[in-house]
Amino acid sequence: MSTQVAGAATAKRPRLDDAIVTIFAFLGFGGALFLPLKYHIPPIMLSFLAATGIAALTYRFLGGVEGTSITVGALKATGALAALIGLALIMNHYLIEQAQLELLSEDDVLGSWKWVYARGATAGHLYFTRDGRGKLTFSGDQGIWKSENGPIIPLYMVTNGTATLKNRNLLQLEADVDDQLNHAKMHWKADAPLEMRPAFRGSMRATRPDGSVITDTWGIFFYKLRAGED
Repeated sequence: MSTQVAGAATAKRPRLDDAIVTIFAFLGFGGALFLPLKYHIPPIMLSFLAATGIAALTYRFLGGVEGTSITVGALKATGALAALIGLALIMNHYLIEQAQLELLSEDDVLGSWKWVYARGATAGHLYFTRDGRGKLTFSGDQGIWKSENGPIIPLYMVTNGTATLKNRNLLQLEADVDDQLNHAKMHWKADAPLEMRPAFRGSMRATRPDGSVITDTWGIFFYKLRAGED
């Protein structure tokens, strides 16, 4: 009788272990995959979620990770816990790099961006803010060399710009542009949403104040300035 009871208890333990491992694996992988779709999750949290799923499956099918250890200051971890921390730190490194190719919200657009212009002009700037209704707006300026060694004179002044962020890395732009070199006014609108990889780039189609379309397109390329950059 006692042998049967012991056998039944032993049979229940693996089932309970399997259920716990399955829950941790599901929460780890599921959280890492689906939470970023709706919430702003820091890379380190995603790394630990994914690492938890991997460590749970490793524990279930390989029986743990023997001989593994990691030391952080006075803290030393071994086995599955060391593998979890190690995996999380490795994945966090690559997630941080990838996060630079994607904006998490419109708030990441706010601030100064450096505008690179290919037709002999100097680097300009675009400035993104929000209007009273919370919509993204922007203005900007671009200069050009008067001569090879001469001073920089104004080329474009951008005003009344509106922007819409789509799918975290696509930006739709539209703005009024004053061509101060040729004394002409235009309205620029992106042919298609500008894609961030990692800078935004695309082309703008221009129309005159009377609505007629200018056949040329203007290539545009700009990237976010870090603190202290000009």
